[in-house]
Amino acid sequence: MRTSLRIISALSLTATLALSVAACSSSPEENTASACSAQTAFVTAVNEVKTSLDESSTLAEIKVARDKVSTAYSTLNKELDNVGSDQAKELETAWKDLDKAVSDLDDGLTVPQAKDALSGSLSKVENAQTAVKTGLDCS
Repeated sequence: MRTSLRIISALSLTATLALSVAACSSSPEENTASACSAQTAFVTAVNEVKTSLDESSTLAEIKVARDKVSTAYSTLNKELDNVGSDQAKELETAWKDLDKAVSDLDDGLTVPQAKDALSGSLSKVENAQTAVKTGLDCS
């Protein structure tokens, strides 16, 4: 649970920093840099979810993890609007699919069953985030 709180704090700080940088951005280069930063924060959030959830996790923790990714996604989506990324639509579709899959989880599932149920949606998000990184030419 402490790890979850640290992850939430880190994501909140990252989102706040990304938004404050975006508010000051005006050139295409600055917008791209902000979008790349937000993309990195999103990738980090997704990876932390994958590594922090295990058989001892509860379904409530899975939903909290989804909320963390949601915050990072919202920030990234705003930044992608600033650069007009073509890959934003693919990521939006993948995110909505994952969000719905988590919301639709049956409370009676075990954590391994829930992870299996979410694996396809999570893979789509990972593929879409890779396409965003490539499209932005983030280094």
